[in-house]
Amino acid sequence: MKIITQLTEREGWHLRQGFPVQVGVKRGDSPFSAGHRHRTMTEYFLLLRGELRLRVEALEFEVKPGDLVVVEPGEGHAVTYASPDALLLLLMPPPVPGDKLELDETERQK
Repeated sequence: MKIITQLTEREGWHLRQGFPVQVGVKRGDSPFSAGHRHRTMTEYFLLLRGELRLRVEALEFEVKPGDLVVVEPGEGHAVTYASPDALLLLLMPPPVPGDKLELDETERQK
């Protein structure tokens, strides 16, 4: 058994090695990475509070608290807006070397 107390108070990736899933906590008042895609991994976005806009491929949409967005392998995605009070929980398999591919400038502007 493993208990991580006050997980949502500590931004970053947790349970990265030795577990079947890594858990990320991201706040809206800190920078998000550039748009990217994963070759093999599925990424899960669960908005706990605040406002969030997400782009997956050419579709940009608002995510509401309690919404779960599942981004499949190969789908380019980026957070385009997060309110300062936003709190996002991210779930995905442990890191795979070479799996994350940054979107090029053309893909970022779609």
